[in-house]
Amino acid sequence: MNILFIGGGGFIGSNLVHTFIKDKKYKIFIFEPLFSNLNRLEDIKSSVTVIRGSIADYDLLKSIVEGDKIDIIVHLVSTLIPGSTYQDFKNEFENVVFPTFRLMELCSEKKIKFIYFSSGGTVYGNSRNGEKFKETDKLSPISYYGLTKQIIENGILFENRKGKLDYLIVRPSNPFGKGQSLHGNQGFIAVAIGKILAGEPIEVWGDGSSIRDYIYIDDLADALYQLVNNGVNNEIVNIGSGFGYSVNNIIGKLRNCIDIPFKIVHKESRSVDVNTMILDITKLKTLVKVKHTHLEQGIKTFFNHSRKTIQGL
Repeated sequence: MNILFIGGGGFIGSNLVHTFIKDKKYKIFIFEPLFSNLNRLEDIKSSVTVIRGSIADYDLLKSIVEGDKIDIIVHLVSTLIPGSTYQDFKNEFENVVFPTFRLMELCSEKKIKFIYFSSGGTVYGNSRNGEKFKETDKLSPISYYGLTKQIIENGILFENRKGKLDYLIVRPSNPFGKGQSLHGNQGFIAVAIGKILAGEPIEVWGDGSSIRDYIYIDDLADALYQLVNNGVNNEIVNIGSGFGYSVNNIIGKLRNCIDIPFKIVHKESRSVDVNTMILDITKLKTLVKVKHTHLEQGIKTFFNHSRKTIQGL
């Protein structure tokens, strides 16, 4: 089975590729822009096919789909983060949204399964009473990032009605772990570890009471692998831990797990950040055997890997 990961060199994509490549029935193709860094795939580069180009290059994508007889496309591309601006949002439409709609039409025509990585962390918006979000809940994103994810989800459902597109929409919570940037603009655990290793204070937006659902990246990759292997089709599925932890909880766990002292600096909260986000994973549990790495174990593993990578310790 030939599977094309669009954005397969990124944090989530590279971990998915490392999981799928263990199963010899999958032949892996990775589509990445010319400027992207593929260091995360260094250990398996001889076992995958990498194609460089833009998702906006329809003719190139069509030639790949037809020439390599692609069976499944996994879409992981976005230029946005939760703090992105309106101008970023406009650029995303030109560079990602419109090309994705055209790609969905191609998948429908060629009978290719389209797997889309949405965002369980942003599409639902705020939880008023701290309840967990189900896949059937109303989507009320409060960031351009979440809104874009919702728009593409709606496009997938439309193409399914119009052209019988086979799809799987996954809504991951907040993944963390190996391969995640320690110096990016999102992913609190990763950024916090980066600050600790650099000897800098950790920045906390607001009072630290905001709650998130964190999932270790290996668990996320394993869940998607099982969903694909089990032939789950035309479904929307939350992938998370089902547990909520506040920023203050995470700071406490970092202190427990890490033998380096660190300081905290509080900054004003941002309007684009949801207060509470925990995913209901009841549906996921009916579809796969859920693997759960305890948060502290995940933090320890991620920290130790990051320290070895950065400091060679």
